[in-house]
Amino acid sequence: MPAHDVIVVGGGPGGSTAAWRLAAAGLRPLVLDAAVFPRVKLCAGWVTPQALADLEIDPEKYPLTIQPFSACALAFEGARHETRWERPASYGIIRREFDHYLLERAAAAGADVRWGIRVTGVAAGPAGARVETERGVFEAPVLMGAGGHRCPVARALGEISEHEEVVVAQESETRLTPEWHQRLAALGTVPELYVEPDLRGYGWFFPKQDVINIGIGCTGGSNGSLLRRRDALVSALGASGRLPADLPLEPFKGHAYVVRRRAPRRLAGEGFCLVGDAAGLARALSGAGLGPAIRSGRLAAEAAVGLLRRGAGLDGYAREIVRLYGPGEPGWVGQRLARLPEAIARAAVRLILGSGMMRRRLVFGTVFGMREEAP
Repeated sequence: MPAHDVIVVGGGPGGSTAAWRLAAAGLRPLVLDAAVFPRVKLCAGWVTPQALADLEIDPEKYPLTIQPFSACALAFEGARHETRWERPASYGIIRREFDHYLLERAAAAGADVRWGIRVTGVAAGPAGARVETERGVFEAPVLMGAGGHRCPVARALGEISEHEEVVVAQESETRLTPEWHQRLAALGTVPELYVEPDLRGYGWFFPKQDVINIGIGCTGGSNGSLLRRRDALVSALGASGRLPADLPLEPFKGHAYVVRRRAPRRLAGEGFCLVGDAAGLARALSGAGLGPAIRSGRLAAEAAVGLLRRGAGLDGYAREIVRLYGPGEPGWVGQRLARLPEAIARAAVRLILGSGMMRRRLVFGTVFGMREEAP
């Protein structure tokens, strides 16, 4: 009899959420991650009230860095538009802290968490799953791939297409000295998003208590345009006064992720399923992936419990992911919007950003998943 019921490859928010729920249900999950926690995780670092509710975390009781915000600004072609909510629409967190907290909670619930172990091979089928690592072989009836964009489970079983749309990004996250914190706080604490002129991405300036996160992401940035965009963003922030020239920033670092818009991955099969970024669930346009990772982790855990206790297949999990996040292919409207001349597309963006209702519902609500916290 295998020592574990489910092997979860990847200990980020999706994998740790799945493991936490599996352990709470009385199963024996094993979590494997190549990194050593607490790890550095590149991410702008905001989490919605819905995602915190899925995690059953009260933001007022979360013991680490958390910055509620009820306002956010969008800038495009020199115009700045600010949207405000009556209650927090999102929260700023530090991914290094947040991910470690979630993984430790999974371990406290009973998950067998092992980090610093790199997976070298995977297989799954009706007879169960087999995971080869640098430190031996592990077997279990169910396998979950939650290892991000380059997850070995997704690469082996997810039928990844060469036509996937990959977003590349760079960011700098800097913890401020008390003097710098006070100085920048005087300039305002509203997060700002900067839509790229060619509509291929956006930059951000995100203050979180005594931390600021600055970054930019775009499609097609592997040709060198990402560096030019980053430098232009830093220059614009300096010119606006948001980023003083003498502020010592942490070096910019890069990462990549897949958006769920083209060439969807295979979400589940005999004895396996994919979670979060491994499933390509980052939101199209915004790249926001924390909420989908957490929700898919919960759903994957429920599906695994159903499989192990009632013999229900994992195809129901795949159907639910498609219902929530779409089939991963542009629909009729999306295909035609993509064919609009750039000038018309920019005019449409100006119209949307200029309308408070459309900013709130379409941009923040749909694209970023940001809505007011329920009273």
